[in-house]
Amino acid sequence: MHIQADVSTGNHVALRLFVDSCVATLSPDRDSSPHYAVIDFNGCLVDGRSDDTTSAFISPRLRQDNLQFMVDVFRFAGDARNLIYITCHLKVTAAEQAPDPLNKACSFNKAGNIWSPVEGTRDICRCCETGNCGLAGQSRRVNPLDRWPGRRFQRDVASRHGRIYIIGVNRWLYGV
Repeated sequence: MHIQADVSTGNHVALRLFVDSCVATLSPDRDSSPHYAVIDFNGCLVDGRSDDTTSAFISPRLRQDNLQFMVDVFRFAGDARNLIYITCHLKVTAAEQAPDPLNKACSFNKAGNIWSPVEGTRDICRCCETGNCGLAGQSRRVNPLDRWPGRRFQRDVASRHGRIYIIGVNRWLYGV
């Protein structure tokens, strides 16, 4: 699934857009259950950290006021609906402001086993592994140690046959 976020700058100063967090749910309420964090910790695409995903931000950006990312499609395990809601919190900074741990777009590079930013230095992504990327209470995740393959969700891996495949991807998640 290709997702693009844009901000209209109009007559404003040049802005750089970030996706702070995105959560997938079965209803429009981002706090409903089950839910699954796709992006968390002020711009870490945590879905890409899971073993069976290729989710990542697209780099380089086309424009500073635009950010694109890809997320492997999925369904919540045990739910036959063909609809999920993805609710994202966006934020902007002045385009000349350097990305930092609170304003970043980081993807997990499985080949190098490292978090990499769309722009900026790698050190801004270090907190993606620990989940400690800012002031207390900013993350939606209750316990950063519940990350991968986490107690927050489990994949249904008992059988890969007889499932409905969505665009060639087989991902099933148990919600919280």
